[in-house]
Amino acid sequence: MNLRALHVDDLTISEILRHSDVKVTRASYIKRVDEKSVEAMNRLEVELGKPARSVPVMGGSKVTKTDAVVPVGKA
Repeated sequence: MNLRALHVDDLTISEILRHSDVKVTRASYIKRVDEKSVEAMNRLEVELGKPARSVPVMGGSKVTKTDAVVPVGKA
């Protein structure tokens, strides 16, 4: 999907993935993504990149906005 988004042609993607037939690549790896989905993921990425803010919780302690969401690879 990332290569397709960079306008790499299907045959080149197939060769990179070492598929014997470009049909395998098209059937299994190249999917059309709805524009709304892309926009939603872009907004999520922006939110995850923002600094954490302290939020009061019951009991007087504070948690950060990012305590509930841990970006992949940053646990």
